[in-house]
Amino acid sequence: MGRKPNQLILEFFHRGPKLEDASNRYQHTCKACGEVFPKGRIDSLTNHLVKKCQAIPLRDRQRVLLRLHDFPDLTDAESNKDSPNGKGKAGEGGFPNRQNFDGLNVLAEASRQVGASDVTKRPGYTQSVTAGGKTVIVDPALEAEGFQGQAQGSDTQIEGAAHAEGTPQSSNAPSIPALPSHTPNEHHGSISPPLGDTSMSPESTSNARQSQLSMIAASANEMVPQGLSMDGDSMGPDGIKLGQWNPNQLSTHEQLLFDSLAEHDPSLTAATQRAASYPRPIAMNPNTQAKGFVNEFGNSTKPMKPKVRGRFTAERRREVQDVRKKGACLRCRMLKKPCSGDTPCTTCASVESARLWKHPCLRTRLSDEFELYNANLNSTLAYHDTNSIKNQVKFEHYSGRIEVTHFEESNSFMTFSGLQGHRPSVSALDPQLQALGDDQFSGSLQEVYLLDADADDIPSKLEMYIKKNASYFYERETSPFMKPTLLLAAELNQSKKDILLERVLELWVATHILVDTELTWKTYYNPTLPPNTLHSLSQPSDEGRLPIEEVSDPESYGLLCSQLRAAMEKRASQLSKFVINDLERRLLQRQKCGWFDTFIVAIILLNCVERTCWLFRSWDNENFAQRWPLDKRPPYYFSQSEHFSNILEMLLRMRHIPPKATFRPDNGILKAVDGSDENAVRWFDMIQITTYFIDERKNAVFDPSDSRSLDCHHSANLLEPSNAT
Repeated sequence: MGRKPNQLILEFFHRGPKLEDASNRYQHTCKACGEVFPKGRIDSLTNHLVKKCQAIPLRDRQRVLLRLHDFPDLTDAESNKDSPNGKGKAGEGGFPNRQNFDGLNVLAEASRQVGASDVTKRPGYTQSVTAGGKTVIVDPALEAEGFQGQAQGSDTQIEGAAHAEGTPQSSNAPSIPALPSHTPNEHHGSISPPLGDTSMSPESTSNARQSQLSMIAASANEMVPQGLSMDGDSMGPDGIKLGQWNPNQLSTHEQLLFDSLAEHDPSLTAATQRAASYPRPIAMNPNTQAKGFVNEFGNSTKPMKPKVRGRFTAERRREVQDVRKKGACLRCRMLKKPCSGDTPCTTCASVESARLWKHPCLRTRLSDEFELYNANLNSTLAYHDTNSIKNQVKFEHYSGRIEVTHFEESNSFMTFSGLQGHRPSVSALDPQLQALGDDQFSGSLQEVYLLDADADDIPSKLEMYIKKNASYFYERETSPFMKPTLLLAAELNQSKKDILLERVLELWVATHILVDTELTWKTYYNPTLPPNTLHSLSQPSDEGRLPIEEVSDPESYGLLCSQLRAAMEKRASQLSKFVINDLERRLLQRQKCGWFDTFIVAIILLNCVERTCWLFRSWDNENFAQRWPLDKRPPYYFSQSEHFSNILEMLLRMRHIPPKATFRPDNGILKAVDGSDENAVRWFDMIQITTYFIDERKNAVFDPSDSRSLDCHHSANLLEPSNAT
């Protein structure tokens, strides 16, 4: 039997065939954007719904998130929030009030952690001691092991009587006296349950006390936060110092113990003294589980172990976990400093007058600041277009193949498996006559073609196509700024084999194919030859090949181009993620080699950003509002380019990546300063830009008919001659 479908998943996904393994999972396809999940893992499906899918409305996203955590829907919560039982009393919370700990209570809490494992079978007590008007927590493990006694006025610094209140879980329990300065001659009764015949001799009792005190001292050392000021004493309401303790107040027997501690680990005793006199309250949970502790004393022959970082306190551990979830900010990652959990963090807040770093505390990756490639605009459109036509026409596997290219002179075609369907052509006959179904009234059938995405890996074939025909796209680029930049980058890539240069050039070609309205696909169907499964690219064959043109067959041509754009968008999304992350990594790691290569990568990447923003801005039209498939409107996407480019420019300037340049005095053309990298000198000689060009590009105006109208709008800031100063 198969797995019972999850109703929440079934609401947003189409359930496909069962996987041919023992996982008992099914392939799923998102109903909103068409993304396919071949493994059908529940965590991938829910993560797609909550975080990734751009075609799901915000209201549905919130509803999914609430249902995943078994919370009521927002509408139900709003209807119940005004009910009489909906509000709690003031001061009631899910967490009890925590006690403040002074230096004296640090030792008490340390003893509780040390002796917690020994009193698991004893009745639990919640005990408090009032000393000098201040309430502290005392653990019963102290009293249970013989550390309880009557406080003497001459042996303590607290004036007045210290009264103890015991609140045991069982009835008729005696009160717990205050924590005294214990001497070996004193003997007091214990409220611990009797231990039968397991009474201890005085020698064993003394050894137990030594072990207990040593473990208390070490535990107190762990609990005191490092780096905090230890000055000052805690004052009671009457001006009396509280919580002071030092080895001079110990008995002779206990003084010998601390002398032994000082011989083996002086830092342990010093830290214990600081812990005992620590005046500031420490937020601690008295219900934490006991920590394991091992320590050795005596004349050990083992070599001293190197000191390591102390264990984090519970509060510090939670802080580190929160920072890891949020992610360290960009400044701390660049400076390699620990990032705090505040916003802004400690490092960013300490900068009083930043010269270059004008941005607030940023905790996101650079790739998360630009979502246009991950919006799946073309993929969502293609999914709905193909689903619509499949609901109207029955498709069958096409025995021939479909050939696609941009440049026929390149002699390089992509071949795909196809689907073929037939639908009645548009006829001028009366619809009532066509409804009779007679052949004499039915028009001729029109063929409709689709790419068989299940039989072919379209993005992989597009990857091979881009690598094979990249030079044709560079040579035919009409921008006087981008063409020499692309040619120089391709030359550097051939000589240095830089993977980042290679990927950013692929990204530019993919973006160019997606955006440029002058660049059109040339599609053909060939019924005489099967698709080439061994090679992604094939030589053209004129025999039996027929064109699929926009004029003669607009439906098939539009569907094929829509599927090709969706696959190209998927490939561009993968490339953009790699390029942005790798560029960010290089800038944060301060790689000194190949700085001009990094600059060229940034220039090409910014051009991809500018042209992609032009594509989304062209959708910001009332005529296209009904066809827009995403939940957020186009301004949400194309407005991200400004923020993204500012961050990238800041990182480049922090690492002094932009080449220094100045203007030629004779013609005003920008040139590299003397002593610059030879590739930088060549590049400025190739682009031939002037002050007028930089000012014009900074104030570029969007033109819906020209995909290059926003070129250099963001990268012009990196070309200013002020870099020479």
